[in-house]
Amino acid sequence: MNTDHVECFVMVALTGSFSKAANLLYLSQPTVSQRIKALEADLNCRLFQRTGHAIALTEEGESFLPYAKSMLQSLQDGQQAIQRIHGKLEGELSVASVFGAAFYLLPQLVEQFQTLYPKVKLTLLTGHSHQVLDMVLNHEVSFGIARAVNHPQIRRIPILKDDMLLAVYPGHPFHDRKQVTIEDVAKERLILFNRGSLDWTLINGAFSHYRLDRHVVMEADNIEVVKRMVKQRLGIAFLPRFSILHDLERDELREVEVTGLPQLNRNFELIYLKDMSLNQIMEHFIGFLCQHHAQTGHWPDRG
Repeated sequence: MNTDHVECFVMVALTGSFSKAANLLYLSQPTVSQRIKALEADLNCRLFQRTGHAIALTEEGESFLPYAKSMLQSLQDGQQAIQRIHGKLEGELSVASVFGAAFYLLPQLVEQFQTLYPKVKLTLLTGHSHQVLDMVLNHEVSFGIARAVNHPQIRRIPILKDDMLLAVYPGHPFHDRKQVTIEDVAKERLILFNRGSLDWTLINGAFSHYRLDRHVVMEADNIEVVKRMVKQRLGIAFLPRFSILHDLERDELREVEVTGLPQLNRNFELIYLKDMSLNQIMEHFIGFLCQHHAQTGHWPDRG
Protein backbone atom coordinates (compact mmCIF):
# COMPACT_ATOMS: atom_id res chain seq x y z
CA MET A 1 0.00 0.00 0.00
CA ASN A 2 1.45 3.34 -1.09
CA THR A 3 1.82 5.84 1.75
CA ASP A 4 1.36 8.79 -0.66
CA HIS A 5 -2.06 7.37 -1.54
CA VAL A 6 -2.95 7.04 2.13
CA GLU A 7 -1.82 10.62 2.79
CA CYS A 8 -4.08 11.88 0.00
CA PHE A 9 -7.01 9.93 1.43
CA VAL A 10 -6.51 11.37 4.92
CA MET A 11 -6.18 14.92 3.63
CA VAL A 12 -9.32 14.68 1.48
CA ALA A 13 -11.22 13.19 4.43
CA LEU A 14 -10.08 15.98 6.76
CA THR A 15 -10.72 18.87 4.37
CA GLY A 16 -13.80 17.45 2.65
CA SER A 17 -12.44 18.60 -0.70
CA PHE A 18 -10.17 17.21 -3.41
CA SER A 19 -9.08 20.71 -4.41
CA LYS A 20 -8.21 21.78 -0.85
CA ALA A 21 -6.29 18.56 -0.30
CA ALA A 22 -4.40 19.16 -3.55
CA ASN A 23 -3.45 22.68 -2.49
CA LEU A 24 -2.23 21.55 0.92
CA LEU A 25 -0.19 18.70 -0.57
CA TYR A 26 1.16 20.85 -3.44
CA LEU A 27 -0.34 18.46 -5.99
CA SER A 28 -2.73 18.84 -8.88
CA GLN A 29 -6.34 17.83 -8.30
CA PRO A 30 -6.16 15.08 -10.98
CA THR A 31 -3.14 13.61 -9.16
CA VAL A 32 -5.08 13.48 -5.90
CA SER A 33 -8.04 11.84 -7.67
CA GLN A 34 -5.75 9.25 -9.27
CA ARG A 35 -4.18 8.38 -5.93
CA ILE A 36 -7.56 7.96 -4.28
CA LYS A 37 -8.69 5.68 -7.12
CA ALA A 38 -5.51 3.62 -6.78
CA LEU A 39 -6.07 3.26 -3.03
CA GLU A 40 -9.69 2.25 -3.59
CA ALA A 41 -8.46 -0.38 -6.05
CA ASP A 42 -5.98 -1.71 -3.47
CA LEU A 43 -8.72 -1.92 -0.83
CA ASN A 44 -11.36 -3.14 -3.30
CA CYS A 45 -13.95 -0.64 -2.07
CA ARG A 46 -15.11 2.94 -2.48
CA LEU A 47 -13.85 5.36 0.14
CA PHE A 48 -15.87 8.43 -0.87
CA GLN A 49 -19.37 9.12 -2.07
CA ARG A 50 -19.49 11.85 -4.70
CA THR A 51 -22.73 13.80 -5.14
CA GLY A 52 -22.23 16.75 -7.43
CA HIS A 53 -19.56 18.93 -5.85
CA ALA A 54 -20.02 17.40 -2.39
CA ILE A 55 -18.10 14.39 -1.12
CA ALA A 56 -18.50 12.27 1.99
CA LEU A 57 -16.82 9.20 3.41
CA THR A 58 -18.47 5.86 2.74
CA GLU A 59 -18.92 3.40 5.58
CA GLU A 60 -15.69 1.74 4.47
CA GLY A 61 -13.94 5.12 4.37
CA GLU A 62 -15.10 6.00 7.89
CA SER A 63 -13.82 2.64 9.10
CA PHE A 64 -10.45 2.99 7.38
CA LEU A 65 -9.75 6.63 8.35
CA PRO A 66 -8.46 6.13 11.93
CA TYR A 67 -6.11 3.38 10.77
CA ALA A 68 -4.84 5.56 7.91
CA LYS A 69 -4.17 8.44 10.30
CA SER A 70 -2.44 6.09 12.73
CA MET A 71 -0.31 4.68 9.94
CA LEU A 72 0.93 8.10 8.86
CA GLN A 73 1.51 9.17 12.44
CA SER A 74 3.52 6.03 13.17
CA LEU A 75 5.72 6.61 10.14
CA GLN A 76 6.34 10.22 11.15
CA ASP A 77 7.08 9.22 14.74
CA GLY A 78 9.51 6.62 13.46
CA GLN A 79 11.34 9.16 11.34
CA GLN A 80 11.60 11.56 14.25
CA ALA A 81 12.79 8.78 16.57
CA ILE A 82 15.70 8.17 14.22
CA GLN A 83 16.38 11.91 14.08
CA ARG A 84 16.48 12.07 17.88
CA ILE A 85 19.06 9.26 17.95
CA HIS A 86 21.27 11.52 15.86
CA GLY A 87 20.59 14.46 18.18
CA LYS A 88 18.29 16.47 15.95
CA LEU A 89 14.62 17.21 15.44
CA GLU A 90 13.84 17.94 11.82
CA GLY A 91 10.63 18.77 9.95
CA GLU A 92 8.08 21.50 9.37
CA LEU A 93 5.50 23.28 11.50
CA SER A 94 2.75 25.64 10.34
CA VAL A 95 1.29 28.32 12.59
CA ALA A 96 -1.37 30.97 12.04
CA SER A 97 -1.30 34.06 14.23
CA VAL A 98 -3.20 37.26 14.82
CA PHE A 99 -1.33 40.31 13.56
CA GLY A 100 -0.34 41.67 16.97
CA ALA A 101 1.27 38.44 18.09
CA ALA A 102 2.98 37.95 14.73
CA PHE A 103 4.51 41.43 14.94
CA TYR A 104 5.41 41.67 18.63
CA LEU A 105 5.58 38.14 20.07
CA LEU A 106 6.69 35.65 17.45
CA PRO A 107 9.96 37.20 16.21
CA GLN A 108 11.55 36.70 19.63
CA LEU A 109 9.93 33.32 20.31
CA VAL A 110 10.74 31.97 16.85
CA GLU A 111 14.36 32.98 17.32
CA GLN A 112 14.49 31.14 20.64
CA PHE A 113 12.70 28.06 19.26
CA GLN A 114 14.92 27.81 16.20
CA THR A 115 18.01 28.16 18.36
CA LEU A 116 16.84 25.02 20.16
CA TYR A 117 15.60 23.25 17.02
CA PRO A 118 17.46 24.70 14.01
CA LYS A 119 16.25 22.02 11.61
CA VAL A 120 12.54 22.74 12.15
CA LYS A 121 11.14 24.97 9.42
CA LEU A 122 8.28 27.24 10.54
CA THR A 123 5.58 28.52 8.21
CA LEU A 124 3.65 31.54 9.54
CA LEU A 125 0.30 32.83 8.28
CA THR A 126 -1.52 35.86 9.70
CA GLY A 127 -5.11 37.00 10.08
CA HIS A 128 -7.72 38.14 12.55
CA SER A 129 -8.76 35.75 15.33
CA HIS A 130 -11.72 34.31 13.40
CA GLN A 131 -9.51 33.73 10.36
CA VAL A 132 -6.88 32.00 12.51
CA LEU A 133 -9.61 29.76 13.91
CA ASP A 134 -10.82 28.89 10.40
CA MET A 135 -7.29 27.97 9.31
CA VAL A 136 -6.97 25.59 12.26
CA LEU A 137 -10.41 24.06 11.67
CA ASN A 138 -9.67 23.59 7.95
CA HIS A 139 -6.33 21.86 8.65
CA GLU A 140 -4.41 24.62 6.88
CA VAL A 141 -2.12 24.99 9.91
CA SER A 142 -1.28 22.89 12.93
CA PHE A 143 -1.57 25.67 15.48
CA GLY A 144 -3.12 29.08 15.87
CA ILE A 145 -2.35 32.00 18.16
CA ALA A 146 -5.53 33.98 18.75
CA ARG A 147 -7.62 35.83 21.29
CA ALA A 148 -11.09 35.11 22.63
CA VAL A 149 -11.97 32.19 20.35
CA ASN A 150 -14.12 29.29 21.43
CA HIS A 151 -15.15 26.23 19.45
CA PRO A 152 -16.10 22.68 20.51
CA GLN A 153 -13.37 21.16 18.32
CA ILE A 154 -10.63 23.41 19.66
CA ARG A 155 -8.25 22.98 22.58
CA ARG A 156 -6.95 26.22 24.11
CA ILE A 157 -3.73 26.81 26.05
CA PRO A 158 -3.00 30.26 27.56
CA ILE A 159 0.38 31.60 26.49
CA LEU A 160 0.28 35.30 27.32
CA LYS A 161 -1.53 37.70 29.60
CA ASP A 162 -1.42 41.35 28.65
CA ASP A 163 -3.35 44.42 29.70
CA MET A 164 -4.38 47.59 27.94
CA LEU A 165 -3.33 50.98 29.23
CA LEU A 166 -4.06 54.59 28.45
CA ALA A 167 -1.27 56.06 26.31
CA VAL A 168 -0.86 59.81 25.82
CA TYR A 169 1.61 61.87 23.82
CA PRO A 170 4.18 64.35 25.21
CA GLY A 171 2.57 67.66 25.90
CA HIS A 172 -0.90 66.29 26.48
CA PRO A 173 -2.55 67.63 29.68
CA PHE A 174 -2.39 64.10 31.12
CA HIS A 175 1.33 63.65 30.37
CA ASP A 176 2.60 64.74 33.79
CA ARG A 177 -0.25 63.19 35.75
CA LYS A 178 0.07 59.73 37.28
CA GLN A 179 -3.69 59.23 37.56
CA VAL A 180 -6.85 60.46 35.88
CA THR A 181 -10.49 59.45 36.23
CA ILE A 182 -12.51 57.73 33.56
CA GLU A 183 -14.69 60.87 33.52
CA ASP A 184 -11.56 62.85 32.60
CA VAL A 185 -10.77 60.43 29.77
CA ALA A 186 -14.32 60.63 28.39
CA LYS A 187 -13.81 64.36 27.70
CA GLU A 188 -10.64 63.81 25.63
CA ARG A 189 -10.25 63.04 21.94
CA LEU A 190 -10.13 59.22 21.78
CA ILE A 191 -8.78 56.91 19.10
CA LEU A 192 -10.30 53.43 19.31
CA PHE A 193 -9.83 50.12 17.58
CA ASN A 194 -12.46 49.30 14.98
CA ARG A 195 -16.00 48.69 16.12
CA GLY A 196 -16.75 45.03 16.83
CA SER A 197 -13.17 44.07 17.73
CA LEU A 198 -12.35 42.64 21.15
CA ASP A 199 -10.42 45.79 22.00
CA TRP A 200 -13.37 48.00 21.08
CA THR A 201 -15.71 45.79 23.11
CA LEU A 202 -13.49 46.01 26.20
CA ILE A 203 -13.14 49.79 26.06
CA ASN A 204 -16.75 50.46 25.07
CA GLY A 205 -17.96 48.21 27.88
CA ALA A 206 -15.92 50.15 30.44
CA PHE A 207 -17.41 53.48 29.40
CA SER A 208 -20.91 52.04 29.10
CA HIS A 209 -20.63 50.71 32.65
CA TYR A 210 -20.26 54.30 33.89
CA ARG A 211 -22.82 55.61 31.37
CA LEU A 212 -20.30 57.98 29.87
CA ASP A 213 -20.28 59.33 26.34
CA ARG A 214 -16.94 59.26 24.51
CA HIS A 215 -15.39 61.81 22.20
CA VAL A 216 -14.20 59.36 19.56
CA VAL A 217 -12.36 61.05 16.70
CA MET A 218 -11.12 57.93 14.89
CA GLU A 219 -11.35 54.15 14.74
CA ALA A 220 -8.68 51.93 13.19
CA ASP A 221 -8.05 48.20 12.84
CA ASN A 222 -4.30 48.23 13.40
CA ILE A 223 -2.24 48.78 16.56
CA GLU A 224 0.54 50.58 14.72
CA VAL A 225 -1.93 52.94 13.05
CA VAL A 226 -3.54 53.84 16.39
CA LYS A 227 -0.13 54.34 17.99
CA ARG A 228 1.04 56.57 15.13
CA MET A 229 -2.09 58.69 15.38
CA VAL A 230 -1.47 59.22 19.10
CA LYS A 231 2.10 60.28 18.37
CA GLN A 232 0.71 62.74 15.81
CA ARG A 233 -1.32 64.23 18.69
CA LEU A 234 -4.64 63.45 17.07
CA GLY A 235 -5.91 61.92 20.30
CA ILE A 236 -5.16 59.47 23.10
CA ALA A 237 -5.81 55.73 23.10
CA PHE A 238 -5.97 52.53 25.10
CA LEU A 239 -3.19 50.32 23.73
CA PRO A 240 -1.79 46.89 24.62
CA ARG A 241 1.19 47.24 26.92
CA PHE A 242 3.37 45.01 24.75
CA SER A 243 2.93 47.32 21.76
CA ILE A 244 4.34 50.45 23.41
CA LEU A 245 7.16 49.16 25.66
CA HIS A 246 9.86 50.86 23.61
CA ASP A 247 7.79 54.02 23.18
CA LEU A 248 7.46 54.27 26.95
CA GLU A 249 11.20 53.72 27.42
CA ARG A 250 11.98 56.51 24.93
CA ASP A 251 9.33 58.78 26.49
CA GLU A 252 7.58 59.06 23.13
CA LEU A 253 4.41 57.99 24.92
CA ARG A 254 3.39 58.05 28.56
CA GLU A 255 1.26 55.56 30.49
CA VAL A 256 -1.44 57.13 32.66
CA GLU A 257 -3.42 55.15 35.23
CA VAL A 258 -7.21 55.48 34.99
CA THR A 259 -8.75 55.19 38.46
CA GLY A 260 -11.95 53.23 38.85
CA LEU A 261 -11.40 51.44 35.55
CA PRO A 262 -11.39 47.62 35.66
CA GLN A 263 -8.29 45.97 34.25
CA LEU A 264 -8.64 45.47 30.52
CA ASN A 265 -7.01 42.14 29.67
CA ARG A 266 -6.17 40.81 26.20
CA ASN A 267 -5.20 37.18 26.66
CA PHE A 268 -3.55 35.22 23.87
CA GLU A 269 -3.97 31.47 23.49
CA LEU A 270 -2.48 28.65 21.49
CA ILE A 271 -5.29 26.76 19.75
CA TYR A 272 -5.34 23.43 17.95
CA LEU A 273 -7.76 20.63 17.09
CA LYS A 274 -8.69 18.34 19.98
CA ASP A 275 -8.54 15.21 17.84
CA MET A 276 -5.22 16.08 16.20
CA SER A 277 -2.44 13.56 16.71
CA LEU A 278 0.61 15.42 17.99
CA ASN A 279 3.98 14.53 16.56
CA GLN A 280 7.26 15.27 18.32
CA ILE A 281 7.68 18.70 16.72
CA MET A 282 4.19 19.75 17.81
CA GLU A 283 4.77 18.47 21.34
CA HIS A 284 8.06 20.34 21.58
CA PHE A 285 6.41 23.54 20.32
CA ILE A 286 3.61 23.30 22.88
CA GLY A 287 6.11 22.57 25.63
CA PHE A 288 8.29 25.48 24.57
CA LEU A 289 5.38 27.97 24.71
CA CYS A 290 4.06 26.60 28.00
CA GLN A 291 7.52 26.82 29.56
CA HIS A 292 7.86 30.43 28.41
CA HIS A 293 4.44 31.27 29.82
CA ALA A 294 5.23 29.61 33.14
CA GLN A 295 8.60 31.36 33.45
CA THR A 296 7.54 34.86 32.40
CA GLY A 297 3.76 35.19 32.22
CA HIS A 298 4.21 38.25 30.07
CA TRP A 299 5.39 39.44 26.68
CA PRO A 300 9.04 38.73 25.90
CA ASP A 301 11.57 41.53 26.10
CA ARG A 302 12.04 43.12 22.69
CA GLY A 303 15.38 44.65 23.60
